[in-house]
Amino acid sequence: MGTKRVVLLRSNPVSPDPPVEKVANTLLARGYEVTILGWDRGSDEKEMIGSLPMQNGEAKIVRFGIPAVFGGGLKKTLKPLAVFQHRLFRWLTKHRSEYDIIHAFDFDTGLAAKSIAERYGKKLVYHILDFYVASHTLPSAKLREYVKRAEFSVINQADCTIICTEKRYEQIQGSCPRQVEVIHNTPKPMDEVVESVALDGSADRCRIVYVGILSEARLLREMMEAVQQDERLELHIGGFGVLENEIKEAAKNCARIVFYGKLPYAKTLALEQACDVMTAIYDPKVPNHRYAAPNKFYESLMLGKPIIMARNTGFDEIITDNNIGCLIDFNTEGLKAGFDELLAKKKYWPEMGQKSRALYDNFYSWSIMEERLNAVYEQMEELADITGV
Repeated sequence: MGTKRVVLLRSNPVSPDPPVEKVANTLLARGYEVTILGWDRGSDEKEMIGSLPMQNGEAKIVRFGIPAVFGGGLKKTLKPLAVFQHRLFRWLTKHRSEYDIIHAFDFDTGLAAKSIAERYGKKLVYHILDFYVASHTLPSAKLREYVKRAEFSVINQADCTIICTEKRYEQIQGSCPRQVEVIHNTPKPMDEVVESVALDGSADRCRIVYVGILSEARLLREMMEAVQQDERLELHIGGFGVLENEIKEAAKNCARIVFYGKLPYAKTLALEQACDVMTAIYDPKVPNHRYAAPNKFYESLMLGKPIIMARNTGFDEIITDNNIGCLIDFNTEGLKAGFDELLAKKKYWPEMGQKSRALYDNFYSWSIMEERLNAVYEQMEELADITGV
């Protein structure tokens, strides 16, 4: 018996991070004291303590400042990652009397979580957004196999493993999870978002939107090139990452490219709502992308927006079966052909939107996922013998 207390672990600063924030908000509603540990790659301040206000209350957040670059590759991030692991382990050890359940997102927090859970008898929820060896470039097959076995050990130790799509069962074959739950990383309904965005420029243009990590593998350069060459298109782009300066420069030189920088999640959804077409483009050559469950796909369903995805990634069959967007080859020509295809179908965009929203409501809504998450925590509470006060 006692107060419900959980610590959520994530290897980014959670500013924003929708998967973590939705879990935290749900647990606040269950009466939990929620603490979030995150990694701020843009700071060298050792430990920053703050709070995150949410709909159902306020979560404490501790960010470890360890300079590193998002998308910088294993060689550049290995040392900072090791420091992050050390900071996580030390914090979890020092504050072990302040939580009962650890909810770890992905392997870069899972290993420390497993060790602490074993050592101090904590309950562990392991939440896989990206299976590590399929989403990171490792220099040798031997190292890949070692890391895979290590992640399997986290899965095997966890009281519950959460995967983000039914396809991911294939990725964890060979492990022996005690329990598995599928919780799609889908957004809350737009009617809960009070933000709005007013766009300048011509409403006759096709307004394309992308907000996320500004990395090499999203065809962002190709998107900017297509917009620069096609007067029918506008690109509204936000986020942070290695291509940020390049995108800022392109926005200076082309009025139809608008850069917003880093956006809070409510503003991201509002910007997407104000635009016409969304993209969730991943390189199909990357093994993990065959199992991709992009936030942008779910957001397009909830907002009723046509979506562009690469063939052989994620939910491509849902797009074709339901005619809610288009699939492209992962190259410049494929991207331009995709824009042409959607522009030719402009009169059908409202119908696409209705189909998208119906899919969201019936199969992927956050209310459905929240029920699953609550069921997981009901079991964790029984295992931990905590009921609240």
